Amino acid sequence: MSEFGAFRFPSVGGVAAPPSADAMEGMLIAWHELWWRTPGDGASPFAKDGPWHLAQREVGDIAGSYSVTLIETDAGKLLEVRKIDSPRPRPSLRTREVAVRDAVDAWLEALPEPIDRAVLVQASKWKYRGQDQVPWGKVKARLGYDRSARRLAGRYREALCKLVCRANGVPERHWRGLMAREAVLAV
Repeated sequence: MSEFGAFRFPSVGGVAAPPSADAMEGMLIAWHELWWRTPGDGASPFAKDGPWHLAQREVGDIAGSYSVTLIETDAGKLLEVRKIDSPRPRPSLRTREVAVRDAVDAWLEALPEPIDRAVLVQASKWKYRGQDQVPWGKVKARLGYDRSARRLAGRYREALCKLVCRANGVPERHWRGLMAREAVLAV
């Protein structure tokens, strides 16, 4: 028997839905990583009709992005040293990871309110970037939300609980019970 009584946990593409809001939040954060690792369509934002194969670098150019570090020589002078910054590697996705990414996409699309989807995506993106606290004022401005930033933070938690209910096949009206249960467990 599941956490919600007689309801069973459905799966999308073989991916079981998480039973708690914290687990769903973890899946949303991982979802951003999976989308970052997903290869693009290969389209370039630059013009394709120029003779770019004939372009040459100048002698002092460093290919790619770099950072400048100041080091002190034995003579006491400061010397600028350029270090080439290589981006972290993007390993290709495994079949299971594609299934997880697509399942989270399907769960998000199942939410009827577009503002719920938007707040989940924006807030989890901040957490994916390593922020412990979501800057709700910035999220509010980005979404054009007409109520307070505190209300938006509450709406985020509500949307997480609604998403857990939708993903697990539980009627969405049970999100308040899930939210109350998790608040009691957090104390």
